[in-house]
Amino acid sequence: MESMKTKLINQINENFGKYQEEILKHLEEYSYRKQRYGIDYTIALYISSKEIPKDIIKSYIRCTDRLIPLDANFVAVIFDFADEEKGLKASENLLSLIEPELFEEEIYLGVVSSHGDFDEKGSVRHALDLLIESIQSGCNDVPKLPTA
Repeated sequence: MESMKTKLINQINENFGKYQEEILKHLEEYSYRKQRYGIDYTIALYISSKEIPKDIIKSYIRCTDRLIPLDANFVAVIFDFADEEKGLKASENLLSLIEPELFEEEIYLGVVSSHGDFDEKGSVRHALDLLIESIQSGCNDVPKLPTA
């Protein structure tokens, strides 16, 4: 019997291109503002074995943020005007709202920020890769920022 982690990883791998293209489609306006005005944004990916409660996410995120449903159990959220630190904090806050709704099911997270030099396609690929690593390692928490 296939473990839940294996099922989630297989789901991502089987739909990798579809997920990547869907996220990239929604990044156009954010990428333009990043190039033109230097406005950072953060992409957070959330996946679970159960359906992700999209209504809770919609009620939490700001008008300028974007919820991208990728599958019933997999969503991306773009946090606008969010550098690395603010993006991680927003991702963590949203995670704390979603977790109780999943009744102790594991939820995994991959987060990337547009801060610095940013290649949209490479960064979305990196976020998906981070999500797979998170599932493999069993790490279902927000990564900590490096301290100086």
